[in-house]
This record gives sequence, structure tokens and C-alpha cells, in this order.
Amino acid sequence: MDAATLTGLVKELNAANADGKTDEVVTILKKLKVEVEPSEDLLRSSKAGVAIGKLRSSTTSSISSLAKEIVKSWRDVIEENKKKRKRDDGDNGNGKKEEGATKRVKAESTSSAPSPAAPSPVASGSANTPEIKNESTLKKSPSPQSPQQRQPLSTIDSTRTTPRTAKTDGVDKSLRADNSDGAHDPVRDKCVVMIYDALAGDSTAQNKILTERAVGIEKHAHKATNYSTGNDYRAKMRSLFLNLKDKGNPALRNEIVLGYISTENVANMSKDEMASESVRALKEKLATENLFKAKAVGETQAETDAFKCGRCQQRKCTYYQMQTRSADEPMTTFVTCTNCGNRWKFS
Repeated sequence: MDAATLTGLVKELNAANADGKTDEVVTILKKLKVEVEPSEDLLRSSKAGVAIGKLRSSTTSSISSLAKEIVKSWRDVIEENKKKRKRDDGDNGNGKKEEGATKRVKAESTSSAPSPAAPSPVASGSANTPEIKNESTLKKSPSPQSPQQRQPLSTIDSTRTTPRTAKTDGVDKSLRADNSDGAHDPVRDKCVVMIYDALAGDSTAQNKILTERAVGIEKHAHKATNYSTGNDYRAKMRSLFLNLKDKGNPALRNEIVLGYISTENVANMSKDEMASESVRALKEKLATENLFKAKAVGETQAETDAFKCGRCQQRKCTYYQMQTRSADEPMTTFVTCTNCGNRWKFS
């Protein structure tokens, strides 16, 4: 069933429900249950999800039970489609993952001999230092990878209790923004330190690598904001700092340090692209639930005899209230006569 047909049925469903035509509502629901192949785009564009979600609280048992069945069935289908897309994305990256795994196994086999004293991961020359791409190759690196293609957290020390910073590494005084244009800006220098701190917190990478990444990210962020250090630039740097520092997002920091995500890509990523896997999963869950809970169709209505219909003179009405104007104005009350379907509103 296409979007136009489904939208028409939703309108018929809402009209039949407003008129109290139980049999017609049940007939339409049964048709929707059988003929609709749900997708997020289809349910959003037609508002079918919220229309049927509203009917789950119907006082008519035949309507409410059927609506609950449809919502559960559609939600299951959408969730399964999401999982399938994730599996497909993971399969597409299997070739690259196997190649990378082979390289890592070879590298580990050449450095498997134990040493009497293991050097600090911050120091240079560590035998177990993961392969890190040079800054010159980062421009060719692809856009941020999907969660199924995440690299092993080879530069992350999850047991660290005291965060690394530019100050503890002794580089806070020497960190400088890329001033190839000859101009020195202390605001940009402070932002480089911020990004360094965000990347270094639980990292085992060398100071040199973290410095290159921090300087590169700030440079491209400065370029993306038209070489200005105004409000847009500062907001961008704050967003980068908070998302990179997020304790729940070690995979992003790891891939930036390893060079799988270029500094240019990082500087141009949105907050949704930088979000951790747990945040992405939560947003997907909320988006799915909101298909059936949007306010546009699902207002909670109460029955009352306090209002008299001007058309049929009956006092059988339902109503709900909504803040349609500024907060200091009274709420607008929407009333529907259950006898003749007449509707009116007042403030």
C-alpha cells in the first residue's frame, strides 16, 4: 500500500472514530493490519502510527485490542528491518575488517616476545603501539564508520582513573594552533588544548600523535567557520570537546587517533554523527516509539457533560487542552460532540 492510499485510509479512520462508527473503525483496522507493509517513512508521512496508537486507549475493546495488535506488529517489523540493515552494513565491511585483522595479527606476532620492563604507552617506540596512519593520509580516509565496523580499542586504557591532559603530558605550554597565515590567536591555542585533553583522557597514544590530531581538528573547524573565532567557531569547538570527551564514546577517540577518521571529517561531523553507540541506539528506540506517540493525533481526551453542543443541544462531549499561544496565555480547549461530531474551541 502506497503513502497516498494509506493517508486516505487514516483520514477515514479518524472520521469514523470521531463519529463513533465502531464497525467501520474495526473494518479499516483489519484492512490496515493485512495490507500495510510498515516502514518508518510510510508511517510518518501518513501519520498512521499515531492514529492507530491513539486507538489503543479506546473504550471499545474490539478497537483497542486490534489497535494494540497492529502497533506491536508494526513495531516488530520496523525493529527487524533496522537489525537487518545493520547486519548488511556489517557484511559490507567484512572484507576490510579481515584484511585489517590479518595485518594486526602479523604485527602482534613480530612483537610477541616479552620484555623485562614494558615502557610507558605515552613514550615513543613501544613495541605494542598500534598502527597509526600519518596525518598526510587522513584526507583520503572515508567518512565515519558504522558501529559494526568499529576498530579494536587499541589506543584506549579503560582502567585509567586519572585522565591524561596536555598539562600532565607537559605540552600545554607548547601546543599552538596552525598559524600558517602568520597570525597568532590565543583563542585558537586554547581550543587546541581542549581537543588534546578530550582525546588524551584515556588514550595510550604518543604525545606527538595527539598533538597532530588536535591541531588538525582545530584547523579544519576554523576553516569550516569561515576562519573566524566568533560565536559559531566557539560553539563548534565546545560541541567537539564535549562529544570527544564523552566517556561512553571511546571508539570515536580510538579511530581518530588511529587515523581511520580524518581530522577534516571530525571537524565537519554533526553531533548525531559523533554520538556514542548507546546514544544512537536510544535515539533509534525513541524514534520508533514516537511513530505511535506523536502529539498531532494522539491527544488525551476526557468525557464531560460540562459543554453543550450548539448544533444538537446535547451534553455528550469529549475535550482536551493544548497550549497554542505563549506560556502566559490560557490554554485552548478543544471540544467534540460525541453525538453529532460538531467541533469547537475556546480559550
